[in-house]
Amino acid sequence: MKERNVTIVTTSMNLDGSFNSFIAFRGLISMHLGVSQRLPFFKNTLDIVHSIRILNNWILDTMLEFTQYDIYRALRPGGLFCLGSQLNVAYLPMLELDRGIDKIVWYFSALLEKPMS
Repeated sequence: MKERNVTIVTTSMNLDGSFNSFIAFRGLISMHLGVSQRLPFFKNTLDIVHSIRILNNWILDTMLEFTQYDIYRALRPGGLFCLGSQLNVAYLPMLELDRGIDKIVWYFSALLEKPMS
């Protein structure tokens, strides 16, 4: 992403380094964090946070709240928080949707913008 003047920091599982080599080859910065660790960024520094399959129902509610607060802390005003497919299992049951015709599979994702003020 260097050619587009974009810095991307990503986390991945450490699987003998093969995927980490792929990440480095793409010009991304890899780091290893647990869900109990804070993001290593100052307040209001990130434009986008994208989460795939980490914020799920296996995390305790208090830890989920802590993680969401930390994401909110690191996002700039007007920054975007994109949640992927983990919403299908974890959050969809919490929402009261007018489903109309019953569906067997729901695909739900969210793009949340931090308020400017």
